[in-house]
Amino acid sequence: MPIELRILGGARAGYSESFDKSVIAIGRHPMSDLRFDVTQDLDVSTRHGEIRCVAGRYTVHDSNSTNGTFVNGQRVSPGESLELHDRDVIAFGAHGPKVSVRLGATLASRATTGTPAPPAPPAPPVRMAADAAILATSPSGTAPSSAKARRNTAERVAMAVREQTRALRIAVLGAVLLLGGLAAAIYMKSNRAAEEARSEIQKLLSENDTIAKTVQAQIRGDTLLVNSLRRHNDSLVRAVKDAKGAAQAAQARAALQRSQDVQRQFSAMDFTAIRDANDPAVVLIASEIGDAAPLEATGFAVRPSGLIVTNRHVVVDSEAHATKISVKFANTGRWYHAHVVKMPDNSSVDLALLQIDEPGKFPIVAKLANEIDTPVGGPVATIGYPLGTDLPMDGSAAKTSLTIGNVSKSVPELLQIDAFASHGSSGSPVFDVHGHVIGVVWGGPPGAAGRIVFSVPVDRLNELLRGVK
Repeated sequence: MPIELRILGGARAGYSESFDKSVIAIGRHPMSDLRFDVTQDLDVSTRHGEIRCVAGRYTVHDSNSTNGTFVNGQRVSPGESLELHDRDVIAFGAHGPKVSVRLGATLASRATTGTPAPPAPPAPPVRMAADAAILATSPSGTAPSSAKARRNTAERVAMAVREQTRALRIAVLGAVLLLGGLAAAIYMKSNRAAEEARSEIQKLLSENDTIAKTVQAQIRGDTLLVNSLRRHNDSLVRAVKDAKGAAQAAQARAALQRSQDVQRQFSAMDFTAIRDANDPAVVLIASEIGDAAPLEATGFAVRPSGLIVTNRHVVVDSEAHATKISVKFANTGRWYHAHVVKMPDNSSVDLALLQIDEPGKFPIVAKLANEIDTPVGGPVATIGYPLGTDLPMDGSAAKTSLTIGNVSKSVPELLQIDAFASHGSSGSPVFDVHGHVIGVVWGGPPGAAGRIVFSVPVDRLNELLRGVK
């Protein structure tokens, strides 16, 4: 039974293709039966899915695509299929191109009567935009009530626009021939400038693709961070490609170049070296306040004498101070006793300084930054004990966890980062691309799952350390 697929959006909007086969491959791959543009229809995966016909019934199958497949707004589970009916609308990606389905019964009735679907007169551009908006915003992916008529109008308008554009090109060519050599020279100069601009954009996109792949490979262990960076990068790429006019194009390219600078910082950040240089100075803290079980947290040494930085809430709550504080350095099994030596006068600054009671020379972090020079989006790393001793340890030895993230907000009293944190992370040092401490983790918004993390900026720590030996 034949099937007709009418493309409603994307680079091939207005085109229609008919098939009479059991499997129709869909994607941006050159061997796809229903092929989308490889450079513009980026929401469509290379091998996005298939339309299959079994016993006269059509289904659409999602081949574990990146952005998903939707039928009338309902997502097809990855690797699964959903039955198709006449006039269904398939979307390849939540914001990707849509395809209208015409099944054999409708096509056969047209063939029997010998009467093709009557073409609608071209609608003005405003109407076409309105129809497209209805399709884009409808929850089911199809417009209510008069959706079918509006969808057909959008298809026919797209085809009419193509015809009008071709006629316009012919008219322009005629004008060039009439104007003679001067017009030809102007045209050639303009064409050369446009080609240079396209070449520049293509080079920028190619460089961006290489940088993005390098960064995603480097941090592939953090799926949430990888996906966040990929979505941000894809949106910038689309902005460059969809830019209208020179000013908009320049603004989009500048945003993409800034994103590339941030991604280069990820590529340049040596997380292993940062861990090796600072890990020995990070301590696991057990703080006993009142009758509650010991509170597990993180701290880090900043003086060889055993001066340790952590959070105020680790050693003080609303009712009492800690009666016993114990610390254990990373990769060791020995516990040391410690006491509070200083806290900020402003109780809203969540910092505290501890001093180890036993004498000795202890490892310290490499350096505290004088100020934060990491831009929003720039890479950071934390070293600490998220989940405390709930995570596996090496016998009695304390083993830290390194997490990777990026700066999501920076204001005078707060450094907000996008990285994993949980109970036990309080007091963890935040490191920049240079391996310098730029903040101290203290928590996150109530009820938020572990990716929005608040830190005390390093300048508040430097103020607290003044006058302390």
